[in-house]
Amino acid sequence: MGPQGWWPGESKPEIILGAILVQNTNWLNVTKSLENLKTATNFIPEAICQLQREELETLIRPSGFYKNKARAIETVFHWFDQQAWDYEKIKQKYGRHLRSQLLIS
Repeated sequence: MGPQGWWPGESKPEIILGAILVQNTNWLNVTKSLENLKTATNFIPEAICQLQREELETLIRPSGFYKNKARAIETVFHWFDQQAWDYEKIKQKYGRHLRSQLLIS
């Protein structure tokens, strides 16, 4: 079915965060974590990458499994940072293999 544009979020980093945070919880809890992250970082990728692990865990605690999710956010955001957050270039380079590339990161 492909992307349908329904996922809530105003920016790609916010959507990425929501996709990680919603695992094994409900969206109401994710909303609380996203509000905390927006206040702390305004969803600026560089600001998220600079958060200390403990601070990130505190911000996303409402979503549960905060230690695992903090590690996942750090890993994914650093991967995107290495790609200069250039979504078009990422799409061209990885195409249909992007998911598997992210899973091994």
